[in-house]
Amino acid sequence: MSLKVRIYLNKKLDLDLDLILEKEDSHYLKNVMRLREGDNVFLFNSQDGEFEGRIISSDKNNTKVKLVAKIKNTGKQSNISLIFSLIKSSKLDYLIQKCTEVGVKEFIPVISEKSVAKNLNIKRVEKIIKETCEQSNQLFLPVIHEVGKLEKKLQSFDKNSVIFFADTNSSNKKIDEVLKENKNNKFYLLIGPEGDFSLKERDLLSKMSNCLPISLGQNILRSETAAVAGLVLLNSQIN
Repeated sequence: MSLKVRIYLNKKLDLDLDLILEKEDSHYLKNVMRLREGDNVFLFNSQDGEFEGRIISSDKNNTKVKLVAKIKNTGKQSNISLIFSLIKSSKLDYLIQKCTEVGVKEFIPVISEKSVAKNLNIKRVEKIIKETCEQSNQLFLPVIHEVGKLEKKLQSFDKNSVIFFADTNSSNKKIDEVLKENKNNKFYLLIGPEGDFSLKERDLLSKMSNCLPISLGQNILRSETAAVAGLVLLNSQIN
């Protein structure tokens, strides 16, 4: 069975459209995947689904593809966004890749008092998200937001949203009860920094009526591991 090559395009997709792929995607198809005229490639976006396309011409700068069949509708997107304190770049790559694979709506990076990193290369993260979606059969690209202060971000959310706070001190496992009462709400998973939240930040979270501490088990997890485990748990209950 030949490898299925997928490309995300931020363009309208429809049957019989002829599309021009730009330099980066053309290079990937031609020089990495070794595709040529007549070969098939699969194109998707976050609105129209996934389409089978056929390469009708190719050169070093662009590739022309004709859409010949629709193979998948968009379906349902994850309704969980991830709020996470910035971590070291090597661990951040893992977090972005794996959370994209398991399903997340938005990445919301924040700076907390114990964050070890202060900056984020948005363009680099967007590239990781795109490549991960192409390789993992996803149809929706999660949005990556600009970095903001934790307190300011939390205060910007709708009061009817639900924030699940992954807390090693919590014994609360009644996620299903919360979901039954808040079926149509926006859901967020909040993951702390490597050194945990400060006492001031914990006090803030405890005073938020829409913030629910939850347990991810007895073991102490790294931030990136907790993010993946929490999303898997919540996706299984919500979506």
